[in-house]
Amino acid sequence: MAFKSIIAHRLLRASPSAPVTKTVCEDVWPLNGKTEDCVRSLKHAWLKRGGKVYGRLSDDAGVNPLPAWLKGWHSESQTFTKLSSQWLQHAEVLLGATENVLDVYCVFAHEQLEAGDVLWLFLTGHEPAFAINGDMQLDESHYLDVNRFLMAAKINLTEWQAGDSAKYLTLVRAAGEKELSDWFIDVVGFSDKLDTAKQTEQLLAVVEDYAKKLPAEQAEQTREKVVEYCLEQSKAGESVALAALSSSVTPEGAPEFKTFAATHEAKPAADLVPHAGQLRQYVRISGRNEQMSMSFSSGCLGDAVIYDAQSDSLTINNIPPALKSRLLKHMK
Repeated sequence: MAFKSIIAHRLLRASPSAPVTKTVCEDVWPLNGKTEDCVRSLKHAWLKRGGKVYGRLSDDAGVNPLPAWLKGWHSESQTFTKLSSQWLQHAEVLLGATENVLDVYCVFAHEQLEAGDVLWLFLTGHEPAFAINGDMQLDESHYLDVNRFLMAAKINLTEWQAGDSAKYLTLVRAAGEKELSDWFIDVVGFSDKLDTAKQTEQLLAVVEDYAKKLPAEQAEQTREKVVEYCLEQSKAGESVALAALSSSVTPEGAPEFKTFAATHEAKPAADLVPHAGQLRQYVRISGRNEQMSMSFSSGCLGDAVIYDAQSDSLTINNIPPALKSRLLKHMK
C-alpha cells in the first residue's frame, strides 16, 4: 500500500446548546512511519468492525457538495488540504443544525492500491489515560483511540470515477447513536443503501440448489467453501465476484457453479457484498433460552442431530467426548 496524503482536523461541540468549533490543520502530515502506522491501525480496526453499509454518493448537488469537491481535487484545481477543510466546514454547519454532542479528530487519508485509489475518513477521539512522569509521580495523559473509532467512510475513487458501481462508498456508523449516524450519513452524502442481506439470501438459495445436485460429501464441502470464501472477502472489506467464487468452490468434475447460477431463478448479482451473519447461520444452527444454549453444524441435521417436529424434540447421536465426560461425571 502507498499513502499519498494524510491530514487531520478537530470538530468539537461540548453540549447541545454550545456552538460548534473546529480546529483546522494547515497542511498535510509528513508521510513517515508514525503517521502511516496511525492510519494502518485505523484500517485494521475498520476490518474488524461489523455493520458496514454500502452505497454511493448522492447526486443532489444542493445537499451533497462532496462529489464536486472530489472532482476539483482529482483535477488538481484544489489541494487535499482544501478538500478536507471544505468537508469539515460542511460537517460543522450540519452539526450546528442538530443537538448532537461531539469531540472527534477527522483523519483523512488518500491511499493508492493495486485495485485503485481509496479515500478514507475516520472520526475518532482522545481517550484519558494514566502515565508516570519524570518525577515518578502519577500524571494524566491522553491517547488517540485508533482501535475504536466512532465512525468512518471509505470511497473507492477508481470505481466512483468509472461511474459503473453502486457500492463504491462504504460507511461504518456510530453504534447505538442513531441521530449521530444520521448526521454522518448526511455529511458524507450517502445514498442508495445496498441490501446485503437480500443479495446473500439470493446467493445461498443458488448454493443450496446447486449442492442438492452433488454427492452428499461434495455438497457439504461446497457449502462450507462458499461460506469460507465469502467470509474472507467480507473480512477484507471486498465484494464477492461470482466468477471468482465459482473458480474457488466448483468441485472437480461438477458443472461450473457460475453456469448454474446464471440460469437460476434467484438471479444472484455478478458482484455482491456478503452479509456475514447470514453466511454463518447457513452453516451453523444455533439457539438459546434461559437454561440452554446449543450450536451445531447444519451438516449434522438428519444424521448426528435429528429433529422431530411433531414432538418438538432433538435426538443427538455421536455426542462430543468432552460433553459425554461431563454428563457421566454429573450423573455420578
